[in-house]
Amino acid sequence: MAYTLTGCLEEPDYRYSLVARTSAAGNKSLAVIQCNPSRASGTRSDPTVGKVSYWAEEHGFSSVTFLNLFARRSPQVHEISHLSYAELVGPRNNETLAHHASGTSTLVLAWGGSLPVPDELYRKRLAELRELLAGRQVHRVGPLSGGRYPRHGRMWNAGNRKLEPLEWTELLPNNSSKPTPLRGAA
Repeated sequence: MAYTLTGCLEEPDYRYSLVARTSAAGNKSLAVIQCNPSRASGTRSDPTVGKVSYWAEEHGFSSVTFLNLFARRSPQVHEISHLSYAELVGPRNNETLAHHASGTSTLVLAWGGSLPVPDELYRKRLAELRELLAGRQVHRVGPLSGGRYPRHGRMWNAGNRKLEPLEWTELLPNNSSKPTPLRGAA
């Protein structure tokens, strides 16, 4: 099993997309929407890119495009927790999400429960994402983390590897849960 990084749309402080090719035959594509990017780039992988790319290959996907709710690049919460909503999302993020989502065979949400943003910003972004992806089926791998968040790609382990449809009501229930405190970056 192997993967190669083949494309990256980035600018200072932001990564909008990262594309990996796997050894799987065919043209089946996967887009994985994560919370926010770490330091991976077009020339440098990270553990999440590796794990998700191997999972994708095992499931017959020849390409994986990594996208994000928030395009501001940082593996550390303290680097981004003070930023405005617009700075977190990034100026080209919605355009990039819409472009890749329209041409992808399968969309998976995967950010886990360690969010670098307050709950109200997370819920606002989820509502925007739902609108951007209107009419497209989204998926998750394994059960929701904490019963509320789509499992992070690094956690697609034994017992948590099954691709399943995801309903927006699982992420945006009518009854609001208590706010999530700031925690480590996803």
